[in-house]
Amino acid sequence: MKKLSVIALIATIVLSACGQKDPGLKDAYKNYFKIGVAVTPRNVTDSLQASIILKEFNSITAENCMKPGEIHPRPGVWNFTQADAIANFCRANGIKMRGHCLVWHSQFADWMFNKYDENGNQVVERDEKGDTIWVEQTARGGFGGFGGFGGFGGQRPQGAPQGQRPQGAPQGQRQGQRPGQQGQAQAPQTIKVPKYAKATKEEFYDSLRAHIQVIVNRYKDVVYCWDVVNEAMSDANNPDAPYEQSFRQSTAYRLCGDEFILKAFQFAHEADPTAGLFYNDYSAWTPAKRTYIYNMVKKLQSEGAPITGIGMQGHYNIYDNPTIEDFEKAIQMYLELVDDIQITEFDVRINHEAGGQLQFSRGEGQTLTDSIAQMQMAKYDELFKVLRKYKKNFSCVTFWNLGDRDSWLGANNFPLLFDGQYQRKPVYYTVRDFKK
Repeated sequence: MKKLSVIALIATIVLSACGQKDPGLKDAYKNYFKIGVAVTPRNVTDSLQASIILKEFNSITAENCMKPGEIHPRPGVWNFTQADAIANFCRANGIKMRGHCLVWHSQFADWMFNKYDENGNQVVERDEKGDTIWVEQTARGGFGGFGGFGGFGGQRPQGAPQGQRPQGAPQGQRQGQRPGQQGQAQAPQTIKVPKYAKATKEEFYDSLRAHIQVIVNRYKDVVYCWDVVNEAMSDANNPDAPYEQSFRQSTAYRLCGDEFILKAFQFAHEADPTAGLFYNDYSAWTPAKRTYIYNMVKKLQSEGAPITGIGMQGHYNIYDNPTIEDFEKAIQMYLELVDDIQITEFDVRINHEAGGQLQFSRGEGQTLTDSIAQMQMAKYDELFKVLRKYKKNFSCVTFWNLGDRDSWLGANNFPLLFDGQYQRKPVYYTVRDFKK
């Protein structure tokens, strides 16, 4: 806590020196909505970065360390250290948090889909004689016991002798070592591995509910809203797709259908009835995705899902993503269902890519020329004009990372208001110094 006190003191000195002659973003938008930022533990422990956060923002999101796979990687194993560091920074400085996120297919606690016995051991399927059922699998790289095959960190299947290798695995190979000698690659091999029993829908819900209860209760004093379910809708570009085809075919959807979304919201509401509960997705302005989201939220609300807000991630570009007409149309559609909308992951990159897909260019060779910078300023300006127009319905706009060097898109996509050295870019003043 001493480090946090020093950071707070530095920030206080900086703010006092600047006064109202140099307001932060949060001050400029105090009559509109909160201005938030996604951070890492490094951002809140470095004195310069922390002072910028305290000056500019009044809502904080943990970029990665509250995601299910990060904070709860195995049954009974919790990684609270990084999430606690950010939460404690917020507590010490009187800033509220957005909780991100409770359910996401990409960084999920996938062990929830497996079956375990009363001792926490992963269950293997057996034949009528009681022998382990083995299945063929293509192997690449090292084996090192059973780590990776059951998704439970090297645990042996029940009945497997200590040190036993999967059938067909090469002998004498160290854990994590590549096949072959002197770094030469070896062709993939077909091996036999135990067949693990999968959890039933009810067992999955039991694990999910316990996970959500622990997370929400641990941070409910500092978290004012949660992204309960993240990116559950399909990327298919067909607004007329049947309802069932509008969903991402994740493991949770294949097991439960859309009910897993309903259950997640109900579990979160049980844990904290006062928190705002958001469905969050990227490309939420497009005719297809906004239709999918609208239909899903409307249906599940009618079935008792306490969905109180919709998060439009952002992840835009300086060209045609989004079009302002479609951006505003999406807002109007969502306001038929909820009173609260947030831009949850705001950045504007300088190439033609956009959206939240994890495959993208990191901007190698791109240059932020004067003309490109002008286009970026124009894009941020027109987006914020729309957001200010709907200020009664937006509670927060969150930038996804503090400076360009932190961005998940890479520094050479130049997506944020602060550069790689955390200096304000010209686009910062476009956003802050609007005409009231």
